[in-house]
Amino acid sequence: MYPLVVSLNPSIDAEWRVPSVVPEEKNELLDERRWPGGKGVNVARWLGWLGETPRLFLPLGGDPGRELAAGLRREGIRFTRFALHQPTRVNVIVTPEHGPQLRFNPTWPRVNRIEARALLTQATALAGRANPVVVSGTLTFGAPTDTYARLVRSARAAGRQVFLDCDREPFVLAVRQRPFLVKPNEYELAQWAGRSLGSPAAVLQAVRELSAQTGGWVLLSRGGDGAWLVNAGQGIELAAAAPHITVRNGVGAGDAMLAATVHRVMAGTAPDDWLRHAVATGTAATQVPPGKLPSRKLWRELLKGIRGVRLKV
Repeated sequence: MYPLVVSLNPSIDAEWRVPSVVPEEKNELLDERRWPGGKGVNVARWLGWLGETPRLFLPLGGDPGRELAAGLRREGIRFTRFALHQPTRVNVIVTPEHGPQLRFNPTWPRVNRIEARALLTQATALAGRANPVVVSGTLTFGAPTDTYARLVRSARAAGRQVFLDCDREPFVLAVRQRPFLVKPNEYELAQWAGRSLGSPAAVLQAVRELSAQTGGWVLLSRGGDGAWLVNAGQGIELAAAAPHITVRNGVGAGDAMLAATVHRVMAGTAPDDWLRHAVATGTAATQVPPGKLPSRKLWRELLKGIRGVRLKV
């Protein structure tokens, strides 16, 4: 079987490179790049780079949807398209020469009840023919908040391993269906926990609670601090530090981590190996422009210096 990546809110990502951002003044663009984006598309792209043959399921509409489909074909990413009446969104990433990136994501397209029902039906059918199933990214605007939960429940009933990476209410509902692995960052974890997580001990307690609810694995991405991998039921708590390198780009590192984890789980390796590859691949993503993939040499060098250790806070 092949891995299925369900990406219900894809986008065209447009990066604007600028000298700086000056409020209330005209800001000149030095360059613009456009490519197929969204978390699920990123996961599929990285899975292909890692040697898997994923299939994407995604809704597309209008000229941006046609542009996105053409981009996927150029990259050799297989996909199943669900036709939308409204155009696919275009996310804007503003990258100054110095200072933090700015990101602007539209809150459209929106699906109606008929589209939302058909979208879930088709995703469920595809999930029944694939393994594992990766549910990645924000939920389509207008779809019921339990859409991911229903998809996870159906996929698990069919005996599929489900990897989940989303946020807010769809995440709260979907984790109750006990996916195999969930991948929040610390902000998303605090959203789920409903409280401030002001210390590493508080973060770890929330991770344990989340793992206890799912009965499975939690991969917590921690930015420059690396990642944790926890399974409360098995008493496994691992940490891996990220290499100390200059970050060139912050877009898509978590998606790279998730793809690497899926890849190593499919290979049948041990959890510490999942974590090593997750951190190395996520770090590699920070060294290339958004939407690009790194050299194998860079990735192998990063992997050499990373190991999973027992988590202590």
